[in-house]
Amino acid sequence: MLNGRTALIVEEEFLIALDIQRMLETLGVGQTLFARTAGEADELRARWPEIALAVVEVHRGDTTGLELVRGLGAAGIPVVLVTADVALRHGFAPAPDLPLVLKPVPEETLSAAVGLALATRS
Repeated sequence: MLNGRTALIVEEEFLIALDIQRMLETLGVGQTLFARTAGEADELRARWPEIALAVVEVHRGDTTGLELVRGLGAAGIPVVLVTADVALRHGFAPAPDLPLVLKPVPEETLSAAVGLALATRS
């Protein structure tokens, strides 16, 4: 699905980020860039052209995360949102068109979300 391309994972918890990386590797990701915050992801902006997919953790009221998601979308990068906030289980209102996965992240659900994100950017 990802054919050796690069993914960006924006996740505060390093162990969760590693688990997401492992799942993306089963989908064919070649390289993974990590950021713990939206600010760290923005510092990687020079590398955004090589990113085939971004998996971004979001929270209610997270304006910097929302700005990051919008920036990635404007750059043409497919985005999958992840959250532990069950209040967002029906979607992230500021970005209702993006696939959202609740933590803990089930591999099948992440795979389906990645497929959806890539299909909508094709």
